[in-house]
Amino acid sequence: MKNKKNVVICGGSYGLGLEITKYFLKKKINVIVLARNKLKLMEIKKKIKDKNLEIYKCDLSILQEVENVFSKIKERKKIINYLICNAGSGKLEYTINKKYVDYKKAYEQNLFTAINPIDVLMSKKNFKNLKIITIASIAGYFKGNAPLPYSLAKNSLINYSKQISKELAKKKVIINSVSPGHIFQKNNNWYKKYIIDKTKIKKFINTNVSLKRFCLTRDIINVIDFLISKNSNYITGVDIKVDGNTN
Repeated sequence: MKNKKNVVICGGSYGLGLEITKYFLKKKINVIVLARNKLKLMEIKKKIKDKNLEIYKCDLSILQEVENVFSKIKERKKIINYLICNAGSGKLEYTINKKYVDYKKAYEQNLFTAINPIDVLMSKKNFKNLKIITIASIAGYFKGNAPLPYSLAKNSLINYSKQISKELAKKKVIINSVSPGHIFQKNNNWYKKYIIDKTKIKKFINTNVSLKRFCLTRDIINVIDFLISKNSNYITGVDIKVDGNTN
């Protein structure tokens, strides 16, 4: 198809990112997945036999690697219509003795993994009617029990997306963020906790989430579906919480 749309998904090889990848493939959009884990990338390429799927190994926290990959994408004459910044990690333990290391790692993995691809794509200029979605977290509102460095990094990502929207609007680019609540997905942290102690986790959710259930990947996909549609063309610089009203 001559004018087929293209999406770059940063961190699209597993978990929520993989579900986002599958969603765009179902919509018959060319999907370009960037991730740092080569084995996971090869695994999805093997399992998802789709000609519309491209994969690139890239540590999105390293600017030069992002530059190199986006140069390759531009060389292939790809015009980007959507950019999904999902790369990040909540696997951080806050300790007083390692405070600086924790903060630095948290910002590299959860903020610069969005800033780098956005900045590079703007410089390459191979985009049209671009919509950007950054995946933040309700931890950015200091909800839940996330480590402080992670919460601060996600708070910065939410505010970055809001502030940069004014500059990007001049380029006719729309950017919004999505802040999921406690995601329940097979083999993720909440899934493992639930398997260990169902009673404890049910009590936690019932006490802390008004809608008394976990956030599911389909809840987030539904919001992404709206944000990439024409129905959201007058919305930018907004964060949408998908958390069932979590305390």
